[in-house]
Amino acid sequence: MNNFTQGQILVLFFVIGVIIGIIFDIFRSIRKNFNSNDIITLIQDIIFLVIATIIVTFSIIKINNGIIRLYIFIGILIGIYVYFLTLSNYCVIILTMFVKIFKIILKFPINCFIYIVNVCKQLKKKDF
Repeated sequence: MNNFTQGQILVLFFVIGVIIGIIFDIFRSIRKNFNSNDIITLIQDIIFLVIATIIVTFSIIKINNGIIRLYIFIGILIGIYVYFLTLSNYCVIILTMFVKIFKIILKFPINCFIYIVNVCKQLKKKDF
């Protein structure tokens, strides 16, 4: 059983709000760098909501012994709000850069595979 004060719990859930904001920006950076249609966007939103729900639920159980209080959600909302006012733009720039690098790294093996498939198709057409 944890013996946190209400102030400590508020601060911990503030941090959890910041973490949820960062996770949202990760999805936003992915969406920005990959052309996502409406179905993919819906799936990403559902995945984000599931992740955020798991984080909040697990945190409430671990930090506050499963006791739900209004100040928990106030802490989360303030954390998200402060994150978006201060760090979000910088994180999106950094995350977008990482996604672009990952996209370049991922593109190489895919292009190699496509090249091999095209060569095999051409060899098949020649009918040795």
